[in-house]
Amino acid sequence: MIDEVLMLLILVLSPLAVLLLHAVLARVRRTAPPQKTAFHAALAGAVPVFALLWGAVFRSCPPGSGCAVAAAYCLVVYGALAYTYFHFFNMSETARRIRILCEIGTAGSVSPDELTALYKTTDVVTIRLGRLVALHQLQEEDGYYSVRGRTLYWAGRAILLWRRILGLEPEQGGER
Repeated sequence: MIDEVLMLLILVLSPLAVLLLHAVLARVRRTAPPQKTAFHAALAGAVPVFALLWGAVFRSCPPGSGCAVAAAYCLVVYGALAYTYFHFFNMSETARRIRILCEIGTAGSVSPDELTALYKTTDVVTIRLGRLVALHQLQEEDGYYSVRGRTLYWAGRAILLWRRILGLEPEQGGER
């Protein structure tokens, strides 16, 4: 018989495994792009989670008792939780809005000029270009950038299409 409570408990705690692995990988791979490290932590987190599920739930599962369906359920749930973790981290890593809120919250109040001083346009662009080069999505040659990998390019095009379907305006500078 499948121990559903134990299975669900392991799945509920699985983001903790990803967090711990992410903390270790972030310290070991300091030069890797942060998003790539989070993605690898989400993938690597599957190993201890599924080892624990196997040892605690599925090892003694008799054939025909619904174990295959339960294992598929665990795979889908873990995948959804890992996907959510990655995007939660990605949001915290890249969202200017979050940083603006934190800066204002820390200072109590900030004038638009003080806030603008925190965001030097050249720094923002340089950091983003560096990340895209590190992720192999852009290549730089003689001071010019060109698309190298198409993954993020096509994801961006899909998001623009999605926004158009929903009737939303593209973000400023997001479309020509």
